[in-house]
Amino acid sequence: MIAYAATVVNAWLVNARRGLFATDPSAAPSAADGLVVGPLAAFACFGVWAELHYATRPSPWPPGAYLLVVAAAVPLLWRRRRPLLTAVLCLAAVTTYHLAGYPGLAPAVLAFLACAALGLHCERHGLLYGLLAMAVLWAVPALPPHSLPLYALDVSMPALSFGATAVLAHSARRRRLEHDARLREEAAASEERLGRRLAEERLRIARELHDVVAHTISVVAVQSNVALDALAAAPPDTDDAREAMLLVRGAARQALPELRAALDLLRGRAVEVADGRPQPGLGQLAELADQFRESGLDVELRLPEGAQALSPLVQLTVYRIVQEALTNTLRHARAGRAIVTLTRTREGEALVLRVADDGTGGAAPTGSGGPEHTGGFGLLGMRERAESLGGRVHAGPQPDGGWLVQAELPWESS
Repeated sequence: MIAYAATVVNAWLVNARRGLFATDPSAAPSAADGLVVGPLAAFACFGVWAELHYATRPSPWPPGAYLLVVAAAVPLLWRRRRPLLTAVLCLAAVTTYHLAGYPGLAPAVLAFLACAALGLHCERHGLLYGLLAMAVLWAVPALPPHSLPLYALDVSMPALSFGATAVLAHSARRRRLEHDARLREEAAASEERLGRRLAEERLRIARELHDVVAHTISVVAVQSNVALDALAAAPPDTDDAREAMLLVRGAARQALPELRAALDLLRGRAVEVADGRPQPGLGQLAELADQFRESGLDVELRLPEGAQALSPLVQLTVYRIVQEALTNTLRHARAGRAIVTLTRTREGEALVLRVADDGTGGAAPTGSGGPEHTGGFGLLGMRERAESLGGRVHAGPQPDGGWLVQAELPWESS
């Protein structure tokens, strides 16, 4: 009966909370260890009392049996720190109990915890050590002075229970290690995904800042040159200088709210800029064209009917592509005229944007920083914008001269 009761105790031990069996080489005995070992030792003492009380043969000194129970139980307090040494000391006390001639083998109940410690806390060969402990506990009852056959149920069943304890504990250790490994892999993957998202966010911010600042600074640079030329001339030209500087001031004032709006847009919020205007769209193309006209580039807009019904994201993408294309034309193409054309395909599913100029951008050498330089942020930004909507951008020289930027975007109504 004691052996079968010990089997029940074994099931509780193997399925106890993980904190009671956590591997920690530096861990000292804790209150949790006492709560596990103490009741089990009391149960073993009760078994010793029952064996001594109902024994049919004379027994050695009775207090010695309880002392051996204590000798088997105390090392178990350090089972997490020294599982192998703990199991050896526990099995030695159990074997001494039998060889001393005490009836039964009640202290063997404590060996369940020793076998569990071998499977749970041995870093190497824990299952092998647990099975060796099972073999020792199977062989002890066959030793004198009270020899029993190895195949007897009251010998083999407890021994098989010890082996099952070691197997279950080893399986629990493997599951715990696999779980920890999965957590580490998930943490590493999560950190990698976070790094990618941060990198993508930085690229988007860089693209937005380039699109906003490149145009504004270009206007500032051109108008500053006009102002300097006017100031270097005769006094009557001071009116031109004043007008140019007013344009510079307006462009500079426009930069900060657009930068704030660009950052808010990247955060996924539909916000308004400081002066109350929404994000740029087709409605602002006329104003954009006026700015370039004042800088010396004649811009013609050709917009289809119903274009204002496009979604704000498509309108913003069209605006930024036109802004970048005209900025490149003003910077590099030495053009006098640019035509911005928006058309809708016959199927009505796509929007075609064309920005053509009559400059010499197509003849510029590669790597000069012009629009044909595919490694620059300008053309790359236009392509990324279009591809994010499922469209595409092509830029290159025209057969009759000049440079052409053509974008195809999905026609999405708001």
